[in-house]
Amino acid sequence: MFLGINEIKYSKGKYVLVILVMALVAWLIFILSGLANGLAQGNRLAVDQWQADGIVLAEEANSNLNASTLNESVLASIEGDQVEPIGQLSLAIRQKDQSKADLTNVSLFGIETSGFLMPKVIEGAADLEKNQVVASEALKNQGYELGDKLTAGKYAEDLELVGWTKESSFNIVPVIYANLDTWRAIKYGDNPASSELVNGFVVKSKDGQKITTSDQDSQVIKIEDFIQKLPGYSAQNLTLDGMIYFLIVISAFILGIFIFVMTLQKTAMFGVLKVQGVPTSYLAKSVLLQTTVLAVIGVGIGLALTVVTVLFLPDSMPYATNYPRIAIFSGLLIVAAILGGAFSIRTVAKIDPLVAIGG
Repeated sequence: MFLGINEIKYSKGKYVLVILVMALVAWLIFILSGLANGLAQGNRLAVDQWQADGIVLAEEANSNLNASTLNESVLASIEGDQVEPIGQLSLAIRQKDQSKADLTNVSLFGIETSGFLMPKVIEGAADLEKNQVVASEALKNQGYELGDKLTAGKYAEDLELVGWTKESSFNIVPVIYANLDTWRAIKYGDNPASSELVNGFVVKSKDGQKITTSDQDSQVIKIEDFIQKLPGYSAQNLTLDGMIYFLIVISAFILGIFIFVMTLQKTAMFGVLKVQGVPTSYLAKSVLLQTTVLAVIGVGIGLALTVVTVLFLPDSMPYATNYPRIAIFSGLLIVAAILGGAFSIRTVAKIDPLVAIGG
């Protein structure tokens, strides 16, 4: 330990370079981790807020909420503690006095406003009448205000923004909530045949109760399975996580190469130490300690850079810090660095003292 730490103090230039490389790799990994978590959260946040256990969709909908169409009468066939209908629609809205260039993509949820799917309204009105909506407070950052009259797609009537909920998103866009009558009017118009249509039913179970449906045209999907099948969700997560793990492996090779080269440069010094009776195990521990210290410092600097970077990220960037994942990736980076540095131990063990000192 004494040898490794003092060598770092003596040859600051070489080791600062190693720390810098480690810090940059850690910085990149932490930023990618936050972006991956932000994108995942942007896809599923509204679904997580349901705190539900399952969802019943049409069998031919391929687990896609928007592609599912069921009659409200299906509710009677569902076994669960709490069951509520839901409708979903992707559309673009704008403030009535704004131009068409100011459209905002949102996901509209049609719900029973007295049920558990109705989020807590943190500002404004919670009782929704026809053509009234409450919206994720994320829309505040885009200039929307309570009382705004909204144009929604080709819907002929105006929507009124009457309340804010805490931030909620689905498929990376903010969520607005309306009652089922408003949702049906926007999606189907004045078609009387649509008066009992919904996209699906969200179900809460009690004490591990199994959720079932006796309707032959519908199926029960666990909430986590439903989330995994959201369009692009799994592919996006696999891609970004794959990039992160590749970077961790690459960091092991980079640090391993640095330590190996520096070990070769110290062959003569190691030879002298061996002649003086210093055991190979002590020298090996010194190399591993150096690697660990460099990795810890590099990861620490990477964390500090990440904290500063987050302060300057635009609101439109879907970044969300996941502290458990950050801790896991920090640990993996340090372990990968130690494994990379361990390749130099064999070089230390093979040093012949006489050859090393020119004997």
